[in-house]
Amino acid sequence: MKFGKIGHVGIVVNDIAAAKEHYSRLLGIDKWYELTYDTPLDMTYRGEKRSCKVTLYFGGRGHTAIELIYPEGDENIYTTFRARHGEMIHHIEYNVKDLDATIAHAEKEGLRVLQSASFGSAGAKVRYAYVGKSEDDTVIELIETVLPGGLHKGDMPFETQLAALTGNYKRVK
Repeated sequence: MKFGKIGHVGIVVNDIAAAKEHYSRLLGIDKWYELTYDTPLDMTYRGEKRSCKVTLYFGGRGHTAIELIYPEGDENIYTTFRARHGEMIHHIEYNVKDLDATIAHAEKEGLRVLQSASFGSAGAKVRYAYVGKSEDDTVIELIETVLPGGLHKGDMPFETQLAALTGNYKRVK
């Protein structure tokens, strides 16, 4: 299976506002966008449903975005990671057109699903899964986005800016 470009690098943070300012200064990011949700996260972690709110900010320069992740609520992959490792890079992400087929491929390569979720955002249906050998190993996030009309998104240039136009993201800086 061929993967496209890395969509984003995810960083779990303790304070999303402070992290936004820090990475703005450090990396020269002058625009940040918050992912908007139409529906709550339907999340499964360690085989159990979880009630969580996750605030996500996206910013970057060029093709790869930085994702700042601030979790609240039940224990999940982010809260466990932050408790073990503190604020740091958590995963790399790829957009995929067929999440189920990509998970099957990852499982054949010895990885397993560590957490999965689905939600709605501006009419799009989004499903994701984190795959890896363990939560303390390299973690890959796989995201499938089906746009209104049934179009599977895959990789798109200028994704954040386009999503801001459709309402998936709202600008926060």
